[in-house]
Amino acid sequence: MRTDDNFVDKLRSLAKIDSVEVVRDSLADVRVEDIAEDLPRLELEESVRLLQRLEAQKAAEILVEVPTETARRYVAALPDATLAHYLDILPMDDALELRDDLPPDRFEALLQIIPREDADEIRRLLSYPEDSAGQRMTEKFVSALPEETVGQILRRIREAPEDRYEMINTIYVLDRRKHLLGVLNIKRLVRSDPELPVRAVMSEDVVSVPTHMHEEEAARLLARYGFYSIPVLDERGRVVGIMTADDAQEILEEADTEDVLSVGAVVGDAENYLSLGVAQLAKRRVPWLLALFVAETFTGMVLRHYGQGSGGLKLDPITFFIPLLIGAGGNSGAQVTTTITRALALGEVTHRDWLTIIRKEFVTALLVGAMLGMAGYLRALLWGTSMELSLVVGIALPAIVLWAATVGSLLPLGAKRLRIDPAVMSAPFITTLVDATGLIIYFEIASWLRV
Repeated sequence: MRTDDNFVDKLRSLAKIDSVEVVRDSLADVRVEDIAEDLPRLELEESVRLLQRLEAQKAAEILVEVPTETARRYVAALPDATLAHYLDILPMDDALELRDDLPPDRFEALLQIIPREDADEIRRLLSYPEDSAGQRMTEKFVSALPEETVGQILRRIREAPEDRYEMINTIYVLDRRKHLLGVLNIKRLVRSDPELPVRAVMSEDVVSVPTHMHEEEAARLLARYGFYSIPVLDERGRVVGIMTADDAQEILEEADTEDVLSVGAVVGDAENYLSLGVAQLAKRRVPWLLALFVAETFTGMVLRHYGQGSGGLKLDPITFFIPLLIGAGGNSGAQVTTTITRALALGEVTHRDWLTIIRKEFVTALLVGAMLGMAGYLRALLWGTSMELSLVVGIALPAIVLWAATVGSLLPLGAKRLRIDPAVMSAPFITTLVDATGLIIYFEIASWLRV
């Protein structure tokens, strides 16, 4: 099923219905992936109400499909039955993150509900350092003794329950103390003589990582060699789990996203855009904007120094604040453009979300602009500027930031709609457009206040 605006409206309408039977019947034939795609586009309360009315198993399957950051916003309001199913089917590394969103006693109670084997694995993973390979590994991998035959291993894989192994692409050959002896892939296994011992077909050229290695370092090592997985060894050299390629991809994607956002002067973790509230967006942007704001005051100080008569020059005081105002507008616009462009590239938002994006960015810009406006007003007063001109600066800053955020939101969405790469088109356009229009806004406000 292809989801669209009509489906979002349908979900929104179902969230208002109190009848559990109606909600369940209406979504009975809809794939959980389709529901998960549009669930983050609802308000938080609507999403939670919808999940509360679905069967526990289906609600849990939907939670697995939505972005992790989005799911974390829902969990505290969901019943234990749903969370137990969710915890049971989550990959272990994601299950650990659930602990941060629930009171310790409730998380421990959920561990009592799920199968004991899974609960024990979660407790073991929690013993490793945060953001380490140990916390991102899974214990569900295929291992073999060197004396076992190819046929025995194939039979074991074939007869195992579907959820017994996280992946079967790679088989790790261990001695009876779990020390790593060799490795072979499933392709070589199925092409080998079933009577041959595993030691005869394994490769002894093995790359591994320790449990305490940082997850990003381990992920980059796995990616460098193009493995399906990489074994994780404890301090005694025993294999205690594997990190899979899909986990490595997720880790590297998060790291790359943080790097891209940092280039755009946005701080914080790589979280799904739709899961972020206004306060979170503002918190990510204000630190760098204030830092750049301070840096840009030095340019104004140069203008002020020479413009007050040094070197025979005389400038109108209104020009002293131009670098500050234009710089703040360009930086805030670049932050928005970078954030939206990255969200589009990752599929977190589409052009269908334009109204949600504009609303969110408008309120965020009001909050950020108000902070910068107050800082600009105080900065102008400290320079000995007249009250009237200081007021112009204090009003112009939020107005320019608001305009820059609006343009910064629409440019990447418009480019994507026109099938132009937003990353190529948005950055130069936002700088040029905000520079020109920001001056107009500044001088119009000054003219309006008769400065």
